[in-house]
Amino acid sequence: MSFIKVNGINLHYEIRGSGPRVLFLHGIGADLKNLVGIFNSPVPQQFTVLAFDYRGLGESDSPAEPFSIADMAEDAAGLAAAVGWDRYHVLGASMGGMVAQELALRHPDVVNRLVLGVTNAGGANAGPQVIDKLDQMSTAEKLKLSDTRQDEAWAAANPEMVTRFEEQSRAAREALQANPDFFRGFNNQVQAVLQHDTFNRLQQITAPTLVFGGRYDGSNPPEITRALADQIPGARYELFESGHGSWYFDPAAWQLIIEFLRG
Repeated sequence: MSFIKVNGINLHYEIRGSGPRVLFLHGIGADLKNLVGIFNSPVPQQFTVLAFDYRGLGESDSPAEPFSIADMAEDAAGLAAAVGWDRYHVLGASMGGMVAQELALRHPDVVNRLVLGVTNAGGANAGPQVIDKLDQMSTAEKLKLSDTRQDEAWAAANPEMVTRFEEQSRAAREALQANPDFFRGFNNQVQAVLQHDTFNRLQQITAPTLVFGGRYDGSNPPEITRALADQIPGARYELFESGHGSWYFDPAAWQLIIEFLRG
């Protein structure tokens, strides 16, 4: 494992691949152990990829005090500088897209190209604010939040998938609750997401930017991702036939992202 101390936090990171540099910023609750991650995508086949565990989760330190999206952006920029990266592309998905926005705003000189996926700018662009209410939501509500096609009729036709979703959700919740550091870190990430707001600053982004959304994303619906793109000068907008996370399994989505990063 590789660690570097940045902003007083020991950050666990990995660098893989070869080619132009890409800093990847994953979503809430994820870490480098997740199988659905950047290192199992096509990106490391064409780029040198840097990814890390945010403060609070994974193998990185979990500070006692709360932190913000801006704090995570400073961790990301500080880590990249510490490993010798002066300029690079930035790819952020979901909460990682929020971190990427702050990074591009705070450190415009280091960002070559910017990709913001299935995310929002907070404030007037926040979308459904339910990340802190997931434990109170029914399985049906959470399924539709992930993908609006997963309605009652879909659930009735796919009982085994509903059961698998419930089992995975229960296992993830129990794993968090069993580790006080992780539980605190996840809750700090939740609060950071709820307080995120870059909407009125997005016009300051200077990097060529791709924003993409999922047509069936219930947590960041198309009108939210579209409005985010419209705030960034010259941003390209793409809408995939996916939900919040299923774009990851779409080869066409990765091809478009890679083509954009290659310029």
